[in-house]
Amino acid sequence: MEWYLNTLIAVCSYLLGMAFAGSFIGRKWMGTVDVYLHKLFKKEVTMSKYLVWKHFYCIDDPPKPRSLVKPVKWSEILLAKLI
Repeated sequence: MEWYLNTLIAVCSYLLGMAFAGSFIGRKWMGTVDVYLHKLFKKEVTMSKYLVWKHFYCIDDPPKPRSLVKPVKWSEILLAKLI
């Protein structure tokens, strides 16, 4: 019984440590993989996803959403100029 408890504590500690380290060390890598998967599966890029990639994951040139590439409405044009 004690062995199971020690093993459970070790596994939980390992997972918690990996989550903590991944949030600081692997942000750029996680963002790069996310961008790659969006390109691979041809998913639509949203404005929120673009801003997360650019400012949180620090990706240098993330794919832009359609509203920034070809803005149609006045609000999209203004937003494209500001970003």
